[in-house]
Amino acid sequence: MTPRLAAIGLILGMVASGCGGEAATCDELADQTIDLAQELIDDVEDDVGDVGLDELLETGFELPAVDDFEEKSQKIDERGTELGCTSEEMQQLVQSRIGRLSADTPIGQLIIDGIASGGI
Repeated sequence: MTPRLAAIGLILGMVASGCGGEAATCDELADQTIDLAQELIDDVEDDVGDVGLDELLETGFELPAVDDFEEKSQKIDERGTELGCTSEEMQQLVQSRIGRLSADTPIGQLIIDGIASGGI
């Protein structure tokens, strides 16, 4: 597996988990998921700056932003289960919101690309 594919796989697994909050519908949960994805992008970009992908892979993605994301993603998983949101429904809803995401670095763009390729 190439380093790029390994990074995308790791990112997709994290983003697939989503974020927290008290959404009342699956649609609102998708909004929160996109907001959390943008937060992850912004925080990772702040954490790594201009670090290259190879250097980032060497860290094993052990970044404060990732730890924070993982905590929040557990909450959205739980809320999705409570609301009865299916994986397929959430994927469609999140995909329809991809245009809301932006990145300033190649690492941030890698996260967006991972989400756009079906990571949710």
